[in-house]
Amino acid sequence: MGNALKDLSADPDVLAIYLAGSLAKGNYDNYSDIDLHTIVIPERKAGFLKEKRNRANNWGYVSFHEDYNPSSPYVVSHYESFVKVDSWYHSPEEMVPSIWLKEVEVLYDPLNIMSHVIKESAKQVYKPSPDEVDHWRGKLLAFVHETYRAIMREEIFHALSNLDRIRWLIVSGWYMEMEEHVDGPYGVWTKIEGERSKLDEKQLSLLEGWDCGRNTNEIMKTLRDMIPEFLRLNKYLCTQVGVEANEDHIKRIMDMAI
Repeated sequence: MGNALKDLSADPDVLAIYLAGSLAKGNYDNYSDIDLHTIVIPERKAGFLKEKRNRANNWGYVSFHEDYNPSSPYVVSHYESFVKVDSWYHSPEEMVPSIWLKEVEVLYDPLNIMSHVIKESAKQVYKPSPDEVDHWRGKLLAFVHETYRAIMREEIFHALSNLDRIRWLIVSGWYMEMEEHVDGPYGVWTKIEGERSKLDEKQLSLLEGWDCGRNTNEIMKTLRDMIPEFLRLNKYLCTQVGVEANEDHIKRIMDMAI
């Protein structure tokens, strides 16, 4: 971390550096990623992206990099020390107030680029939108149907993968119910269990009960066991955002698969 900060802050094309993720929020452990964000002069951003792997190599011995797209704004680097660094590169105009910038730690900002963004981001309050709830419901229904199709084709790994998406979407529904956003990418289970989880004992118990093996009857039973919680969430979230719950229609869609 120190090597990266020293290297980047010495570069005249670097305008600011900040940490996001677990380290900035204070809920990190020995296995947490380092989410390192660097703001650069706009006309130099393409150069930073082109050299992002080489740059990360300057900070320590890299065992391997994850990224496959040279034009993506980040690179994920795994070091021999078992440290993982997600290094992102931004131009100043990309820095707009957001719920994702509510909890960051500024490491270098000589031009005071970040202060206004952080101040305005602190005022941001997450509430699910009608479009978000509608999208959530549509994705969950689609995975219910895909689980059934996979079982009928005897594609068990595919069925289990779809079932896992349904579990995760129910979790994201719980977060929307709490007016929180899942602290991680779509479909990723980090921080949902363990000491950093925001779920209560009942929710964690439901998740544990929705585990299953490769038996097709067990998969279908687990799918059926999750439906009541989805229906409850659908009714609650739709009421909160002013969307028609369409309960009878939703049940007919479910009945096609279960």
